[in-house]
Amino acid sequence: MMWLPNSRWTWSFALIAVAQAIIALAIEGYVFAQFEVNLLPNSRNTSASHSVPTYLALFIFGFLYQLVLVYDALRAKNTIQVIGLCLYNVGMVIYSGVQIAQVKEAIDGLIKPPDGSPGPQIEEDIWEKLHWFLLACPCVIALGTILLSGVAWKLYHEFAWTIYKNISADLRLKRRYLTFQVSRHFTTVLSRREYLLTLQSRFTSLSSSSTFSSSSPSPCSSS
Repeated sequence: MMWLPNSRWTWSFALIAVAQAIIALAIEGYVFAQFEVNLLPNSRNTSASHSVPTYLALFIFGFLYQLVLVYDALRAKNTIQVIGLCLYNVGMVIYSGVQIAQVKEAIDGLIKPPDGSPGPQIEEDIWEKLHWFLLACPCVIALGTILLSGVAWKLYHEFAWTIYKNISADLRLKRRYLTFQVSRHFTTVLSRREYLLTLQSRFTSLSSSSTFSSSSPSPCSSS
């Protein structure tokens, strides 16, 4: 049977994470759609036209991965993992800030190609369309980080009381349970990390292969 949150603070943590993911994914989806729509036909053989979708796709899967971790942490009442999720959110704030510079660099490279290719390769007003949405993303995640951290403090006390009721005041059992929580957290993170690294390598290889295939001349044109 599927586990569901069973207290006010577990519901609050889960709903904040879901709301943050929905808003961030909507922003990223809009940015991706606008970028693809505004590409010009002569941009299909450039690496910059494939790099931005790769950045956005990794960002999207990062949020989906976070939702899996949130469910796992709340179901297991793992305080260590809840704290780790707040730090994970801080990392997403940093990445969303870096993403602004990445997208801007790619757009500049498409408007004025550095390799002497004919340009522009994207509509020149695209940055005005995307700039504010890209700025909104780290603001939304930063707000989510503050809210998650506040609820995490409440969950810390809630989970501590639950653990106390189950294992009483036995210090030896408390140490064992803490060791179990830490080992379970790192096992979960490492198992998902292998999946994300594989996913990232596949996106990178697909991007580079599509760029190579589009840039390589066909037999008919070479003849």
